[in-house]
Amino acid sequence: MRGLPSLMFLVVVAGVACQRGPGLCPPGMEQDRGREPDAKSLWCKGKDSTALRWIELWGPADRRQSCGFESGKVEGQFFAWHKGGKKWLEGQYRAGQKEGHWMQWDKDGHPVAEGEYRAGVLISGAPVGMVALCEKQKP
Repeated sequence: MRGLPSLMFLVVVAGVACQRGPGLCPPGMEQDRGREPDAKSLWCKGKDSTALRWIELWGPADRRQSCGFESGKVEGQFFAWHKGGKKWLEGQYRAGQKEGHWMQWDKDGHPVAEGEYRAGVLISGAPVGMVALCEKQKP
C-alpha cells in the first residue's frame, strides 16, 4: 500500500504528458489521438477526419509553427511564433508549395522580411519561411 500513492502520481503525470492543453488545436479541431504523441509536435484533426493540422511545439503549451494538410500535401495558412507566443512568420501553402505573400517579424513585432512566392519560387522580396518544416511532414 505504501507504493500506491507514488504509482497513482506516476499514472496521472504520464496521462497529462500525452495530452496537450486546450487551445493548441484550432477551433473545430481536436488532438488526433490515433497518432503517437511526442514532446515536440502534435497533430490535430477536424470532425470529419479529412482536415489535418501539424503543430510543432517549443514546449508543452507553446506553439512554434503550424500548417494544414489536404490530400497528403501542405495546404492553407502557415504560422510560426517566437518563444512566448509573438508572431514570427505567416504565409500560405498551395498544393505543397509556398504561394503568395509571406511575412517575418522580429521578437518585438517589427517586420523584418517579406517575399512573394509562386509555386514555391520566390519571385520578389526576401526569402521568408526558411525554417518552415511543414514540407517534411508526412500526414
